Amino acid sequence: MTELEMIVMDWLANMLKLPNTFMFSGTGGGVLQGKTSEAILCTLIAARDRKLENLGVDNIGKLVVYGSDQTHSTYTKACKLAAIFPCNIRAIPTNIESDFALSPVVLRRVIEADRGCWTGPTFPLCYCRDHLTTAVDPISQLAEVAKEFDIWLHVDAAYGGSACICPEYRQYLNGIEQVNSLSLSPHKWLLSYLDCCCMWVREPNVLIKSLSTNPEYLKNKRSEYDSVVDYKDWQVGTGRKFKAIRLWLVMRSYGVANL
Repeated sequence: MTELEMIVMDWLANMLKLPNTFMFSGTGGGVLQGKTSEAILCTLIAARDRKLENLGVDNIGKLVVYGSDQTHSTYTKACKLAAIFPCNIRAIPTNIESDFALSPVVLRRVIEADRGCWTGPTFPLCYCRDHLTTAVDPISQLAEVAKEFDIWLHVDAAYGGSACICPEYRQYLNGIEQVNSLSLSPHKWLLSYLDCCCMWVREPNVLIKSLSTNPEYLKNKRSEYDSVVDYKDWQVGTGRKFKAIRLWLVMRSYGVANL
C-alpha cells in the first residue's frame, strides 16, 4: 500500500512537472490526505512548529497567518485547530482588477506591519484556481515575499490544479519550486471521488517532526531505521485507507496523454 502510494505521488508529480524536491526520487515526497482541509492543517502545524523553534513556544499567540479574502472557510478552521488566534488570521482584500488574485505588494505591506508589532508571520496561503472566482495567485512573486520573511508558503491547487497536467495550463504552477508545500484534489477533476487529496512537501522531515507519534504498539524496526516511509507521521490520524489504488487505476487506465 505504502509503496504504491509513493509511486502514484511521484507519477502525478512528474505529470505536473514538479521539481525533484517534491518527489521521493528527490529530496521531498507526497502523501494522500483525505481532503484539502487536512493538507492545510498538517502543513500549517509544521509551519507553526518551525516558527516556534525560533520564537519560543510561549509566543504561540503572536503567530500570524495570511490568505486572501477569497480563501476557503476550511483554512480558517485549520488555523483554529492549530491554535492560531482568530485575530491573527489576515484576510487580505482582493479586487476584480487583479481577477481577485492575492497581491504580493499588499502581502508584503501587511507582513511588514505585523513585524513592526512584533508578531510572527508564519504561513501565507495562495491559490491555483480559487473555488469562488477561479482566481490564480502569482506563485513566483508570492514565493519571493515568503522567502524574504522566512515563512512557509503553501499552494492550494485543490480546484484547478489537476488541469496543470496539460502543457497549456502548466504556466499556472510557475514558481512552484520555491514553495514549501502543495495540495491538489484528484477527487474533483481526476475521477477519483472522495476522499483523495494529494499533498507534497519539500522537507518531509519538518512535517514528520510535528506529526510523528511512536507508541510502543506501533514501533517496528523498519520505521525506526528509516528504511520505509511511515505515513502515519504525515497525517492527523494513524489508520489509513488504500486511496492510492483508485488514483493509480485512473492514471493507468487513461494514460498520461489522455488525461
